[in-house]
Amino acid sequence: MSRNQKYHNSIVPGNANAVAVTGKSDHDLSFALKNFKRKVKNSGILEHIKENRTFTKPSVKHRTKLIKAKYIQKIKDMHQDD
Repeated sequence: MSRNQKYHNSIVPGNANAVAVTGKSDHDLSFALKNFKRKVKNSGILEHIKENRTFTKPSVKHRTKLIKAKYIQKIKDMHQDD
């Protein structure tokens, strides 16, 4: 079975982050685990959980958002002059 066929068979309808283990060998389990880790990483679940471990005040969130926006704008301005 090719990698594309394994991936297609491991998709669980109705659940974007679920992965089905199709075979009984260790290779199939490692393939499913690798796909599951990739899906969780791409979905941003872990970042959301880590962010919500501690409470941050809305004013602090707003301030960091503004600082980040200023930094990105500064970089864009620097590259615009080139």
